[in-house]
Amino acid sequence: MEIEAAKAFAGALVAMPAIASAMGIALYCISYNNAIARNPEVKKLIDDKFFMAVAFIEALGIIPIGLAAYVLSSI
Repeated sequence: MEIEAAKAFAGALVAMPAIASAMGIALYCISYNNAIARNPEVKKLIDDKFFMAVAFIEALGIIPIGLAAYVLSSI
């Protein structure tokens, strides 16, 4: 019984970075909007880097969710 509880707790801890990833995307989007509002001419230069960075930040949140699902499914 204790092993199953430990696995459930580990699965919950592994899923915690998803919250941090969501906050990271929110802060990054706020900074992006401020940059575009201050200087609209650089939108074309910033767009590619912005979407690539958002994809990486989102991946940092999705990977732990998959690991948590794997840990919780093995209970």
